[in-house]
Amino acid sequence: MNKILVIAEKPSAGRDIARVLGTMEDKGNYMENDEYIVTWAAGHLVELKDLEDVNERYKKWNVDDIPLPADNGLKVKEDGKAQFNVIKKLIARDDIDYLINAGDAGREGLLIQEWIYRMAANRHPVKILWASSLTAEAIKTAMGRLHDSQEEEFVNLFREAEARAIADQVLGYNYTRLLTCLFGGQATLSYGRCQTPLLNLIVKRDMEYENFKSEPYWTLHIKFKDGFTGTEVGQEGTVKYTEKTGADKALEACSGIQKAQIISCKREKKSKKAPELFNLAELQGCMGKKYGLAPDKTLEIAQSLYEKHKILSYPRTDSRVLSTDLFGEIAEHLKCCSFGKFKPFVDRIDPSKIQMEKRYFNDGKVSDHHALIPTLNQDMASEYDGLTEDEKNCFDEVVASLIAVFYPEYEYETTEILSQVGAKIFKTTGTVVKSDGYKKVYQLLKVADNVADEKGDEESLPELSEGDGAEIEKAVLKEDKTKPPARYNPGNIIKLMGKYKIGTSATSAGLVQGLIGRKFIKLEKNKYVSTELGREFLKFVPAVLKSPNMTVEFEEKLQRVNSGELSREDFIRELQDGIVANKKYFLEHLPAEKLSPQKPIGKCPVCGGNMREGKKNWYCENYTKCDFKLWKEISGKKIPTSEAERLLSKKKSGLISGFKSKQNGKSFSAYLVLGDDNKLSFEFEKKKQKGGKG
Repeated sequence: MNKILVIAEKPSAGRDIARVLGTMEDKGNYMENDEYIVTWAAGHLVELKDLEDVNERYKKWNVDDIPLPADNGLKVKEDGKAQFNVIKKLIARDDIDYLINAGDAGREGLLIQEWIYRMAANRHPVKILWASSLTAEAIKTAMGRLHDSQEEEFVNLFREAEARAIADQVLGYNYTRLLTCLFGGQATLSYGRCQTPLLNLIVKRDMEYENFKSEPYWTLHIKFKDGFTGTEVGQEGTVKYTEKTGADKALEACSGIQKAQIISCKREKKSKKAPELFNLAELQGCMGKKYGLAPDKTLEIAQSLYEKHKILSYPRTDSRVLSTDLFGEIAEHLKCCSFGKFKPFVDRIDPSKIQMEKRYFNDGKVSDHHALIPTLNQDMASEYDGLTEDEKNCFDEVVASLIAVFYPEYEYETTEILSQVGAKIFKTTGTVVKSDGYKKVYQLLKVADNVADEKGDEESLPELSEGDGAEIEKAVLKEDKTKPPARYNPGNIIKLMGKYKIGTSATSAGLVQGLIGRKFIKLEKNKYVSTELGREFLKFVPAVLKSPNMTVEFEEKLQRVNSGELSREDFIRELQDGIVANKKYFLEHLPAEKLSPQKPIGKCPVCGGNMREGKKNWYCENYTKCDFKLWKEISGKKIPTSEAERLLSKKKSGLISGFKSKQNGKSFSAYLVLGDDNKLSFEFEKKKQKGGKG
């Protein structure tokens, strides 16, 4: 009897699928019964060959070799060979009928699987299991709706995925070598198609922030006896006086007037539907803004809710709506959330009155996968009890967003009054909530900031009509200062990346973390701030290679590859033509000096790497693997570079004075000593013995 070989992306997913497919014998790296064999990858088992794999001459970096050969084939990763060989042997078995690709449902997941099949010389048909979650119900449903790998959607998606992978290697290899050889001196200028433009955006915002000079300005306001206030407006909005003399004259022009004339009073009833559901980017923005979580942390939490707890649908999605085939089961998803604090909100929804609104159910707006929703899981209440606080906050946001979709619209009334005082026009606005509607659901969230956008004054303004008079209490000036553009933070960095198509839902968090890992940026007081190293690096990257428009154009071309309008070969050829043109330009515009690596102050006592100088510390050049560092300030004393050098070479500094005790604030002198465990400690000067008694 022939069998079906199921290949999941990770061991945990494979075992979840195996449990659904019946009792199986555990063979270690795979599981098997009379009908199925289930095994798994471990992420990327196969990768693109390095240039050195093709020809050893490329070990030496040379400008003349650029552009380098592209599309050099695949190889099995060293740390993945054991599991790859397991999969290869299973594929080669005579009793295999066909394969089921049970990898992650997305562009990257498809690429991982297809490369494994190619390297394993697969000749069997392949079907695709596109599961929304890893619950037993979702896996059973997906097994009943298997796709053929030759369907147009998957053929196009794989073509796009492979083109992106090859293109990223082409750009990274060529420009890293070109920039390093021409501009880097002895320092490596490591270029990334997404990371470098992102760093450029962060540095640009930092420079705007730091160079901003705050200036005072004044606005004129009229307080009316009926309890409301008007602000002076012009054709471009609120009038701002940048000179105090001008502001004083404006105040004086209104001071003697006791009554304003109403030019207009407009009242308008408005309503708003619940927002679309969360995709990963929106969830990362929400968790960053409300809870201060970095994008990679939110992704880690969402992945845990999906893989470990099985209460969240597939997280790496760009879609904010659901596919129409989910409408029939959406009431069951809500029912699974009917526990604890969610229960009273779910119970207000009448399942028989749920409608399939195109705003939330739209196949045309679903990309790789539908929006984030809670899964069909009968054990959801007990799983929820075991979540961490961050996991609960994340899950709460997703549940609230789904419940809100089936609540009435938020209804409110806006009022705008324009009044004239002398020759000046004043504007008064107010908002009165008529019905909370879907916003009532936000009461179950820990941070209730969701009504701030339309809440406004939340007070009624008087009933006035054109031509009426309104008695003035007084005219006042308010002083304020211009504010610099805000630095980027975990709440808006992913939205910025989305605007310029930098990365995807699957890679965005990793790109930010990559810049932090390279010490190009740091997260400081919940703001992303570029470092001196990041700014110095960017000085030597030509404008064309760090422009965010480059990533926009790249993604647009990828979509043309997906549609078949542009072949993969032509796409790569265009990139190489651009490299040739840029190389010619760079050679004609060589800088007067190259980026020089800082002279190391010594060797790292942990790994032997060079110790480099940072802003607040001396750090190991192998910082991605070694976290040894020496702080420039210890116990209130700035450590001289000469003493840091001596400490690294001799394990002990000279006597340093000016340390301050944390206990009593008194100054003291001591030697800094590096112990055998490479931990830093103080050694105090031994007091000289006084002469003996005579």
